[in-house]
Amino acid sequence: MGKREDNKARKRTDLERAALELFLSQGYVATSIEQIVTEAGVARGTFYLYFDDKETLFHALVSAVLDPVVDGLLDARMALDAAISWEETQAAYGVLASALALAVTAHPHEALLFYREQRSPGPIGEWLRSRQGQLDQFVVELVRSLAERGLIRATAPEVTALAIVGAIDRLAYAWLSGVDLGDPSAVGPAVVRLFGEGLAIAAPDLRA
Repeated sequence: MGKREDNKARKRTDLERAALELFLSQGYVATSIEQIVTEAGVARGTFYLYFDDKETLFHALVSAVLDPVVDGLLDARMALDAAISWEETQAAYGVLASALALAVTAHPHEALLFYREQRSPGPIGEWLRSRQGQLDQFVVELVRSLAERGLIRATAPEVTALAIVGAIDRLAYAWLSGVDLGDPSAVGPAVVRLFGEGLAIAAPDLRA
């Protein structure tokens, strides 16, 4: 990468850093583009070389944590679709737990922003709630598929799925807020074990 490209990348990073700090400290609605460019040390016109508006910048920040989560869900879906035993189902859960933990620990401030702004009024709050709803529905479909194939015990897939998502969200937010939960990489597997034991059924391996 040449000097010009390095400079462009640095300015974008400076804008994202400044915006993230301001969004977390005073909220998305209260933050202006003028504050962001001042904090980043760039001209206002420079902002529009990288982002169409403040909303576009917010989307870029939150997507840094949401995109890996979606990728983890898609990978888990493939593994769970191929699972034909409880052991394989558990292994797929473990992969998903690791992916979620990695996404949150790699982008903790962006993840905290995602949780804090979900109740915001206007387009940003609506977008975040929509994204959360898409994630919830994805997990519901996963649980329903596993229940229909006899790999877990879940007579009410929606309730089971939302209970799992709610537990994960609560733990993630607690850790992001500074609550000592121990090693973050161990939290996901602990949740998997907890729900796994409750959902386990005595089903034979379908290869038998």
